[in-house]
Amino acid sequence: MMASDVPAHVPGELVRETYPFIMGGQTSQNPFNSMVPALHDGPDLIYSTNFYPGFQPVWIPRRLETLQALYMDTEHFSSEAFSPFPMLIGENWSLVPVEIDPPAHSMYRTLLNPLFTPARMRALEDRVREAARDSIAKFKDGDECEFMGAFALRFPIIVFLDLMGLPRERMEQFLEWEFMLLHSLDIEDVARGTRLSVDYLREVIEDRRKNPGDDLVSFAVTATVEGRKLNDDELIGLCFNLFIGGLDTVSTNIAWQIRHLAEHPADQRRLRADPSLIPAAVEEMYRRYAAVTTFRTCIKQTSLHGVTIMPGDKIAMPTTLANTDPAAWERPFDVDFDRTPRHITFAYGIHRCIGAPLARRESVMAIEELLAAIPEFRVAEGEELITELGPILQPKNLPLVWGERNSRREVSAAKPQPAEVSQAGEKRVGPSIEDVKSFLSAKLGSLAPFNKVIAMHLDDDQILLDGTVNPPKLVDLVACNIDVTVRARLRA
Repeated sequence: MMASDVPAHVPGELVRETYPFIMGGQTSQNPFNSMVPALHDGPDLIYSTNFYPGFQPVWIPRRLETLQALYMDTEHFSSEAFSPFPMLIGENWSLVPVEIDPPAHSMYRTLLNPLFTPARMRALEDRVREAARDSIAKFKDGDECEFMGAFALRFPIIVFLDLMGLPRERMEQFLEWEFMLLHSLDIEDVARGTRLSVDYLREVIEDRRKNPGDDLVSFAVTATVEGRKLNDDELIGLCFNLFIGGLDTVSTNIAWQIRHLAEHPADQRRLRADPSLIPAAVEEMYRRYAAVTTFRTCIKQTSLHGVTIMPGDKIAMPTTLANTDPAAWERPFDVDFDRTPRHITFAYGIHRCIGAPLARRESVMAIEELLAAIPEFRVAEGEELITELGPILQPKNLPLVWGERNSRREVSAAKPQPAEVSQAGEKRVGPSIEDVKSFLSAKLGSLAPFNKVIAMHLDDDQILLDGTVNPPKLVDLVACNIDVTVRARLRA
């Protein structure tokens, strides 16, 4: 989107063509120490031209009280259809319950609440702790590990797979799908990951209908809401939501918590000396290193901070900023284990994350078991720590050493990539409109219909993508209305 294309109701002084967390970028800075404080030096509300998925414009508030109000305001803001996954494979289900607005939302929460009660979480503790110990056992007798691959990406997934009744031996396959779904910039990869995941989950759902067990999928298949069982779209929306949630966010949170302890030896020593402090420390690190941004859509004209918000406008929900709001917290960028914060890392109000009790236990037990199993650890010397940017701020690597070792035997050659470079190593699209058309034609031919007509305005050129046909294709004119308009610069 160019400045001249900004809607008339958006004040020019709030427009930002560069927002630091654009999806696909990477940084060797710690974004919580550099980018986040810088954003708090600006206005309470900004308008990014490209942060919303698909590099579309979105409002970004930074104040805690603003996000709390947005979470509660279902009259003006909707959670529906903020993810692209169903559209990419030509389907129409929603993620349950996160994309469901009231009053239907309460029906699904009532159904799911018994799965995550304190009593049920306590019953899972032995299983969670065993998974942590099993993962740590593979590296504890050495003096180094690459923590992301050795623990952060594996331990929470083992817990999740057991809860879902899915086979541990397929973990590598699930991790590959997770990258395609949540971290690839290639729309074809995202669509393929969605199709593979959905087809697999449908097979699992069908199996549980015939052979129900004691797992979350069996619960969903056999449960009733308002006297009826969930239909096929509700089942896939619920299971897909559990699937992507279980594969990513807990791993990210644990990684940031362990990175903090590796970089702050005094805090690590304090927890070693008094493990009873670990639950409070986890809460404070959840506040300081909140890594997730979700989105809402305005459905009724309103205002934020004196600025008009129109129907159709997208609103980011950056817990990263709200949890470090200087107006809400004393010393917001310090980690203080005595703070006892009331953070919104797990969202707020009716959309508060239903899996938060399990995530907390996973973090606590991960830290307890790591501190018990290995001596004081630190970040290995001579390596850059890379963070993948986007709606999830995820560490890409976390090399740890302990004992007499200061550096790893094999130093990673990882370097941060700018947002415009594909993580898959593909060549960038050429600079002409014909290059773009050629690229899109090839990609569209492999996609399922996504039931929308998209107009792409690149400088002075327009490209029309017709997703109502099979396969989708580029067209010169369309007889139906345009559903989505995207504007961007092709030339700098």
